Amino acid sequence: MIKTMSVSLVTLSALLSFNALAQGVDLKKNMQAMKLAFKQAAEAQTVEEMKQPVAKLDRLVAETQRGQYPAEKTDLYMEGFNKLSGVVKQVDSELEQGDLEAAKQTLREVDSLRLEYHDKRNPSIWKRLFG
Repeated sequence: MIKTMSVSLVTLSALLSFNALAQGVDLKKNMQAMKLAFKQAAEAQTVEEMKQPVAKLDRLVAETQRGQYPAEKTDLYMEGFNKLSGVVKQVDSELEQGDLEAAKQTLREVDSLRLEYHDKRNPSIWKRLFG
């Protein structure tokens, strides 16, 4: 039973990834690249050092927004991508003003959004059963 569920989940995940790939966006690859860019930005010690990964994060979010996703999840995905885009633009603005500490503080919102939307996208079995 558990093995069958695991195979089904892997198959479903592959189909969703294939759907996004068919539309020109590799969601999994972009999310991994976003994770790396976020990590690099968070570890930056100067404004100049932080600008490049933030710019990459912004490009990746914009590219990911152009993807086609399953109809039942499109609104959720777009809501999350739009919020993420707004936060990244705010970080960029703070960097342009030379305020590294404010940019790092705002960057923490990216991680909060990640947790929030990953939970919404893949709610736990308990949340599905009991709301």
